[in-house]
Amino acid sequence: MDDAEAFELIDAHLDRQPLTDEQSDALSAWIKADPKRADAAFYRIFLHSYLRARLQHGMLPGPTDLSVINDTSLDDPMEGHAAAFLENRPRGLTAEMRSRRRSRVVALMACSFVVALIGFLGWSYSQGVFNRPVNTLYAYEGFDYPATVLPKSDQKELQWPKIGGMQGLSGGSGWSGPWQETNSKVAIIVDYKKQEMIWEPNDMRKFGPLGYTDSRGNVLQSTGNELRTATSPRNITTRRFNIEGFPESMRDEQGVGRDGSVVWFSFLAQSSMSTASRNRYSYLVIGTKTVAGLRVGKLGAAPSGNWTAVGLMTGAEVNLRTSSFPSGEVVLLVTRVVFRPGPEDAVVWINPALNSEPLVSDAALRLPVPDFRFREIAIHANHSTDFDEIRFGSTFQAVAPIR
Repeated sequence: MDDAEAFELIDAHLDRQPLTDEQSDALSAWIKADPKRADAAFYRIFLHSYLRARLQHGMLPGPTDLSVINDTSLDDPMEGHAAAFLENRPRGLTAEMRSRRRSRVVALMACSFVVALIGFLGWSYSQGVFNRPVNTLYAYEGFDYPATVLPKSDQKELQWPKIGGMQGLSGGSGWSGPWQETNSKVAIIVDYKKQEMIWEPNDMRKFGPLGYTDSRGNVLQSTGNELRTATSPRNITTRRFNIEGFPESMRDEQGVGRDGSVVWFSFLAQSSMSTASRNRYSYLVIGTKTVAGLRVGKLGAAPSGNWTAVGLMTGAEVNLRTSSFPSGEVVLLVTRVVFRPGPEDAVVWINPALNSEPLVSDAALRLPVPDFRFREIAIHANHSTDFDEIRFGSTFQAVAPIR
């Protein structure tokens, strides 16, 4: 959205014309992108309200009762109009009458500005324009651990480890304990400087570690090595959050996700191949399968192998949404969950621009998720996929920092 379109929307709002959700989101994003735009918006409100007040009270200058206004202030049009209007003297008025008239005009202008300002502030807070939360990072995992030592084999096949892996590793921040491995195989830590993998011909991961640069050249902050999930049968790697690190307004006795709260999370990912046929999967999950939760990643229920999201409810997957992005290419997935009474609202962006919070209309996936809370994160896989830079935070900027 350019400046002219933004000012048109502000004028439309002040003229009591309803804005659509898309227009409101776009205007909010425009104001948030540059602090100077908030000042420009307030100036626009003042000018709009001043001129409308003059129209409503019949005080626009005319040839019959006011002399011609010479507006010489091109650099500051508000100052020019106001000064010119106050200095024009209708014929036949005494100095005392002109003084009273000037006082009434100033008072009217002030009241008009206050009314408009209150109205705009009310709209702004309802849209979250000025009610911006601090960019707080609640939890982070960059997998900056020493590379896993892989079992040696005389055959040309990788012998995936069954012990070790992520078990007991406890780096990052915002966690209450170390990673735990709870299945027949384990995830590993990969260091591309000491690569020992045997690559399949179509495995795009061979070209380097995970990372993300958006279309404008902004680079996501990333460091260290990365996690690689196991091949079949599967691995389940879990870690509990430090619940006390989340604001009290976001949690209750069941965990994080109190109604009215919002959480953002992001991660980098790339699978060894794009297909999910034969139930190949690898995803992150918050919440639980037995009660309710959310899965984001590569799911067996979407055989195309594209990046997907799905809700969980009493053991079943619900409201599955699939994107157009193949899981064989590296992506940045950013998810926002708005916790509401009843179903939660989950929105997933894939490879968004990093300079400002993306619009909902630009999301790759959006789905209602059954009411849930979460206390831990789990990485499930029966197919080799890399994950890195897991972040949970209060805002888009908190989970998508630029290097």
